[in-house]
Parts: sequence; C-alpha cells; structure tokens
Amino acid sequence: MDTKIMFRLKSSVSLRTPCLLAGLCLSVALPAQASEAPSDEDPASGMANLIYYTLGNSFVTNYDGAGRLKYLKTDIAVRIEPGTAPILDTHLPYIRNRLVILLAAQLEENLISTQGKELLRLQALNEVRAALDYLVSPGYGERVRNLYFTSFVVQR
Repeated sequence: MDTKIMFRLKSSVSLRTPCLLAGLCLSVALPAQASEAPSDEDPASGMANLIYYTLGNSFVTNYDGAGRLKYLKTDIAVRIEPGTAPILDTHLPYIRNRLVILLAAQLEENLISTQGKELLRLQALNEVRAALDYLVSPGYGERVRNLYFTSFVVQR
C-alpha cells in the first residue's frame, strides 16, 4: 500500500478506532486490485460519466388508506446523464408530485418485502421517465438511467 495513503488515513482517524483504520485500509486497497483486471462484463463500464441527483427533501406520506394511519418516509436519488440536472430542477415539483401519489397508493405488503420494494423502485423510475417524456420530449426520460431509495422507513 502506498505510504502516503496510509499516512493520510492515520492522520484523519482517531487512534481509538483501530478497527476502523483496518477497514479503511482494505477499502483503499480493493479498488486497486479490481482495476488490475478490467472485465468486459462490468455493469459500471460506460456509466462513469453518469451522476447522482437527489430528488429534493425526504418523501413523507401516508399509505394503505385502510384503517390506522401508516407512514412512509424515503429519500430518492436518480442516476442521470450529464446535462439532465437542470431539466430535473425545472420540473422537480411535478416529478415529486407523481412520486408522492405513487408512494401513497402502496399497500403495506408491498412496502415490507424486498420484492415489493424493488417493484416500487422500478415503478418510481418509470414515473420519473414518463414525467420527463411528457414535459420535455418523448425519449428524454431515458436520460434517467436508474433510481435508488437512499433511505426507506415504514411506520405500521
């Protein structure tokens, strides 16, 4: 390992956390090993120029209108092509509205299973793409490559 990297890690990490230092050393060493053997099957290849864009503040909504009130709080980010962020900024209120409606329409069983969350993630991605196709031009939504829940809390 490069001694300069090790020195920077040691100087920025407290001595009370030796396990943390070991973990950081591993995370620094792993990318170098992975880059030595480039793979044609790497899903991240060709996506290096994409950027992450957070869709504003947390989404907080009630869901599954039957009976007792239940709440969902989530943060959403999208992976976009360069130059797409200004368009998202312009149309963020419309996009957020579509996502709030989608989230509020969910049933509890969809929000507590891994498969349900993945389905919701894909539906949310389609909502964002459809909004951009409608507001900008057909096909523009494909500039949004993926959507991620960066936090997901359900109160039942």
